[in-house]
Amino acid sequence: MNLSPARHPVVPSRRVPLTEMQAESQRQKGLIHWERGVWLPIPVDSFKTPTTYLNRDMWRQDAQGRVFRPGARMNPPSTQWQGKALAFLRDHVNENIPSWYYRAALGHDLHVSTWANLSAVHWHAGWANPFNPDKSDAPIDPSFHHECDLGSSCPVKNMALPQFGFLETVGWVSGAKVTKAFVNVEVGALADAAASGEAAEFNDFNEHEVGTDSTAEANTQTALIASSGIALEAGTQVDDGGDPPTYTTVATITADATETWEEHGVFSTSTDTLLDRSLTGGQSVNSSDQVQYTYTVTVNPEA
Repeated sequence: MNLSPARHPVVPSRRVPLTEMQAESQRQKGLIHWERGVWLPIPVDSFKTPTTYLNRDMWRQDAQGRVFRPGARMNPPSTQWQGKALAFLRDHVNENIPSWYYRAALGHDLHVSTWANLSAVHWHAGWANPFNPDKSDAPIDPSFHHECDLGSSCPVKNMALPQFGFLETVGWVSGAKVTKAFVNVEVGALADAAASGEAAEFNDFNEHEVGTDSTAEANTQTALIASSGIALEAGTQVDDGGDPPTYTTVATITADATETWEEHGVFSTSTDTLLDRSLTGGQSVNSSDQVQYTYTVTVNPEA
């Protein structure tokens, strides 16, 4: 059981980037792997210590071969025993117990709760896997295009297709409530969907955007604090069903600069209404890196 109120995992090395300048430094040190005539830098301080880079405890690898940074969580913290206990007490002791519980905790009854979680994987363009340099991962989005300022010395630009890199499993990034703006859309759709157009908007919440500001999350926010300038990316949409039912949208964003993505948002394609703004914990990207974000909304019928 985990009752921690934390909205994000603690990953001390999350903001350490793999930049093009660091790639050149690794080449000069000989910490590289040759792949079909192309050299790939390996983010390690020595071949004998794949967990250490820049004198930091930087990498882990699990039995599934996933590479991640110390402190990363593969799944969000959650428990189900409370809901099951309320359902049991409702069915076997007194049908009013769930209502009494919510009124005592919240001041009112609760019939539906909505929350969301964000997870990610990060493709590091032009770098080799610290644990298995022989294994290269293709770009997450095959429409990969690279630009940088290193000219002929760029380890990525000179590559013959397919492009090379490795996948870092970022894991669970953030979990919290949706915005008031989204709740207003829900109510508007119930009240007068035909007149307001909100019924059409309701299935449009699939645009992903990243930004560079680490201001704390608040459900009153209506936009990212500082957009990266990268165009919003439309994600795929999945009704996962299940119990409780969930909605998932997945999008891959390609970096166009070396920077740190501190925030992520999901918007409506029709009105740009913000469904949720999430802090990423500082996702340091290099130009041409790709990050695939998976955003899942759970709508839970309470006991």
